[in-house]
Amino acid sequence: MAHGYMKKELKDLAADLAAYIKELDEDTYMPPHKNVTGDRLPVTSKKLPDTGRRIPVTGHKSPAPQPADMDTLAAEIRKCHKCQLGNSRLNAVVGVGNPGAKVVFVGEGPGFQEDHKGEPFVGRSGQLLDKILDTVLGLKREDVYIANIVKCHPMINPENPEAHGNDRPPTIEEISACRPYLERQLTLIKPRCIVTLGSVATKVLLGVTQGISFVRGKWYDYPVELFGPGHPIKVLPTYHPAALLRNPNLKRDTWEDMKMLKAFLESEAVK
Repeated sequence: MAHGYMKKELKDLAADLAAYIKELDEDTYMPPHKNVTGDRLPVTSKKLPDTGRRIPVTGHKSPAPQPADMDTLAAEIRKCHKCQLGNSRLNAVVGVGNPGAKVVFVGEGPGFQEDHKGEPFVGRSGQLLDKILDTVLGLKREDVYIANIVKCHPMINPENPEAHGNDRPPTIEEISACRPYLERQLTLIKPRCIVTLGSVATKVLLGVTQGISFVRGKWYDYPVELFGPGHPIKVLPTYHPAALLRNPNLKRDTWEDMKMLKAFLESEAVK
């Protein structure tokens, strides 16, 4: 009798744990990694301050040489084979939107649907992002710019690009190979701010180790001086739309973040 009761308790506990894991923000996972120079990202034991002060990131003091325009850069990205992703992708996902946008949204990397279409955020997450842009900001994706940390689809099994559920986070090497492309995009676009979508994009661009729930809701300075001293790009971390689809309780915080973004863009418009 006791043995049967214990088995039921263990079964219930396992079910609860599985449900909890399913509800976790997918972007709270980030494998231990190094920055693009090969040094480990700094480990911080305390929460980030509430101010938007700069978080130092080593190895990013100057951007790579710039192409003449976005079309030239896009052509370079589509020919890229600097890492293994270039061998398995169906399409390089360069980015989409206004090349003169005031705000750039940066996600982790393309998934199955993005790889097939060659455009970022075209699945359910993209539909939700479009809705957020329209409802809170009164904008379309044509008004902003949307890109990812890596431009090609990271797959669990790269020999089967037609398989669903084949997504994985990008590796250190893949991030290192692709990050210069994003910085070159930012240099050409000259945005006033970046919105990082999820923990992976936030950790890579800000060099932090905390999850997205610890750093969202605050403004930071992008630690790379793309436009020289005194002209920082502001960064606003928020949840990835995929996390909102799994956990609707995160929507309120995301809406608050987007209100902060709206206020910032409105203040920039009157300058």
